[in-house]
Amino acid sequence: MRLRMGVLGVTVATMFVIVPYVGPPVLASEATDQIRAAIDQMYRLVATGSTAENREAVRKAADRMFDWAAMADGALGQHWRERTPDERAEFVRLFGDVFERAYLSKIQLADAERFAYLGDTIEGDDTVVRTQITTNNGTVIPVNYRARMTQGRTWRVYDLDVSSVSLVANYRTQFGTIIGRSSYPELVNRLKALREQHGGVKSATTPRSNQSARQKISSDH
Repeated sequence: MRLRMGVLGVTVATMFVIVPYVGPPVLASEATDQIRAAIDQMYRLVATGSTAENREAVRKAADRMFDWAAMADGALGQHWRERTPDERAEFVRLFGDVFERAYLSKIQLADAERFAYLGDTIEGDDTVVRTQITTNNGTVIPVNYRARMTQGRTWRVYDLDVSSVSLVANYRTQFGTIIGRSSYPELVNRLKALREQHGGVKSATTPRSNQSARQKISSDH
């Protein structure tokens, strides 16, 4: 049985947020600057063609921008705490591969010239970088990047809000339903099948983690 369309629908929502703004520059904080640079780099690489070298460079850029371990933790919710370190590492790779593929595959549906950065807001230890995209059919969609500073003053995204809806929370609902009705191994099998369906995407950095992510994968919390 395939992953429910709800998961795919949530994933497809990320297609709108990797197109760079080509208009006048706006004032931005450190978080906005870093996220903008990563988005611009990924778009330039995707736009120049799907060579093996470009795909590897895109994945490395995505790995620097997204905190895959934090996203995977949030997507599994209470089930993350039940996983062994090896299971967590495997899930981080699977989740990152599937999310990244959806994130990169739909950029053609956004109007690059009307993509805008709207500034950012500090919320405790986090920063919300606010953007707005316009699709080719004229639909305007607000997309907020939720980022947290990691080692080396690097801001990494741990969630996206699309039209005020958390993508990680949507994944958590869908994944929890699959685990509840079947099992965690079944969820893993479905994610593997989805990854293969999308061309067998493999991470350029194995595992998808830095030191802080490895600590998260191994910690019991």
